[in-house]
Amino acid sequence: MVIDTNNINSSGGANRSRSSAPVVTTSTKTSTAPAVAPEPSNKDNVVLSSEAQGLVRLQAKISNLPDVNLDRVAAIKQAIAEGRFEINPERIAENMLKQDELLG
Repeated sequence: MVIDTNNINSSGGANRSRSSAPVVTTSTKTSTAPAVAPEPSNKDNVVLSSEAQGLVRLQAKISNLPDVNLDRVAAIKQAIAEGRFEINPERIAENMLKQDELLG
């Protein structure tokens, strides 16, 4: 395959400062020999730092935790049903401000 870029300016292409552009050729020969991957002489090794290893352990622990603490949900439902569930607006506001600081 040959790509001729000599007349690129005649079809409205970008202007070039060179008078002649290179011609790109590619070979389309196919080999009849079977493709064999060369044996790697060295194997790649990855060594994680102790901090990274700790993060991997923490991630594994977190992924094993349930999404919802069913015991806490049951306790809150029972407290609401018994009328002893109290809402602390100051605590809610403080936690909302802390969350805003973390995100902002």
